[in-house]
Amino acid sequence: MKVLLVLLAAAGMVAIEWRSLMERKLKRELWTFFLLCLVGTSLGIAEVLRLNIPNPLDWISALYKPLSNLIYGSSA
Repeated sequence: MKVLLVLLAAAGMVAIEWRSLMERKLKRELWTFFLLCLVGTSLGIAEVLRLNIPNPLDWISALYKPLSNLIYGSSA
């Protein structure tokens, strides 16, 4: 039921924005909107289904950990 609500919300946003972007002939913005809407809807459905979604801050931390170790001299 919650997945349906996420899909309906996404469909509502697309319905509202589609006409505006098409009238102004903003093709790149339309593709960008659809891509971001697809990513957001996918993450929303994954959250509703309680799937394990990786945290981007964990990736950033892992990326900068060697630099932090070099600066502060710790090996932990």
